[in-house]
Order: sequence, then C-alpha cells, then structure tokens
Amino acid sequence: MRTVYIDVFLFINMFENYLLLLCTRYILKLRCKAYRPVLGCLAAAILSMIVLLPVESFILNISATLITCSIAVIISFGFHGKKLFFKSLLTLTALTFLYSGAMIFLYLAIKPRGMVIINNRPYFDISPLLLIILTAAIYSLLFIYRKLFANHSRANLLHSVKLKYKESICEFKAKEDTACNIKEPFSGSSVIIVEKSELPFSPEECKRRIIPFESLGGSGIIYAFKPDEVYIDERKAEQEIYIGICSEILKTEIKGLIPESVLKGQ
Repeated sequence: MRTVYIDVFLFINMFENYLLLLCTRYILKLRCKAYRPVLGCLAAAILSMIVLLPVESFILNISATLITCSIAVIISFGFHGKKLFFKSLLTLTALTFLYSGAMIFLYLAIKPRGMVIINNRPYFDISPLLLIILTAAIYSLLFIYRKLFANHSRANLLHSVKLKYKESICEFKAKEDTACNIKEPFSGSSVIIVEKSELPFSPEECKRRIIPFESLGGSGIIYAFKPDEVYIDERKAEQEIYIGICSEILKTEIKGLIPESVLKGQ
C-alpha cells in the first residue's frame, strides 16, 4: 500500500480541477472574476478527499463527482439560471470523466513510476515544489499566449444578446467592439448598438433617450431605450444597459455592437 500525502493529494487535485474549470469556461465562453475558479478548485479538491475513504463504490464515486462538480460550478461561475448551470455542470462532469479515463488508460498501459489510481482518481507521488514549478511554468506560457493572441481573438468574438421589453423578446448576435464607448449621458450607463430591423417592435413605442456620439466617421445622435432585462451569452446583466438603435449600418450577420465595458461587468 503506497503512502498518500494529504498536502500532495490536495495540491494535485487543485491543479487538475483548475485546468478543468478553465476548459469549461473556454468551451462555454463563460465570464467570471479571475479568483472564482481558484476558490472553486480549492473547494473541489477538499471534497475530493472522500475518495480516500476505504470504500470502493461506483455509486459513491458518481455521486461524489456530481456533488463536487456542482459546487465547483456555482463557486466558479455563479448561478445564472438552471439552463446555464446544467450546461456548465454537464461540461465539467464530462471533462472530469474524460480526464480520469485518460489517466486510468495511461496507468494501465505503461504504469508510470510514482502514479497510482485511488477510487478512479489519479495520484502522482511527486514533490509539491515540482508541482509549484510546473504550475508557474504553465501560468507563464498562458500569460505570454494571452498577451500575444488575446486581443486578436477577442476582436472576432461574437456574443448572444437577448432583450426583454414589455411582452417582446429580441435576440441577435453582437460583436465586441473596444472602440464602442457610447454612454447614456445622464446615468453613464453603457449602450449596446443594434440594427432597427432586429427589433420585433417599433422603437417609437419605447420611451427613448437622445444620445450624442463621436467616432472617426464624424458625430451625431442615436435614439436609445432601456429594456426590462438584458441577457448576454445566457447570463442576465446586472448593470443598467441602454439599447442604441441604428439603421442599415451593420451589413453582415452581425446585427449589434457590444462595448467592452458591458462584458467586463459580467
């Protein structure tokens, strides 16, 4: 029976869970504060200690995995409706089983030195110092990648926007625009731009505000209204947002422009 060191076990699980949470966030394009996945992987690592119990049970493993993933999802990404929660839970659970399956296959195929499987969970008998070094190296690579490619990838990222106004619902695709910084002058609230043709109701029915703007192409005014609710990538926006209306300006499948300030507030 190999000796299992609790500090190494926790550190390994934190490392694994953090990477799985980052993969979940990337796949579903979720937005959250940087510290939340850290707290989520810490909670998941602590809960994963249940596999150290001297009991081998398939039902126990499945139940523990579902409970752990549920708590990790809520801590990391918050709760923004049942649909998004279950989608996040399903994604994280699937990634967890895929990772565990890959590690079990690796163990059975070549039996790496210092690796054991405990209730279907991999354990590596390596020093915490080496794990810290590996973590620092991976963070350095991710930091360099984000600096080199993040701005380019964000510029091409589309977001799903859903508006609710009285009895009407409007959905459209909006492109993130770092140059779009139009604000409602009295409240200072950010403004999402949308083509008039996308609205299922006449803008004249809304209580509109006149918002002046300036751009490289000149200056002018747009009409804007405040919807009852705004959802961005299925997450309800908590900050106040106005919807600016343009006409036959956006010619592609993109029918809206969303400022960076709105996404940062998510």
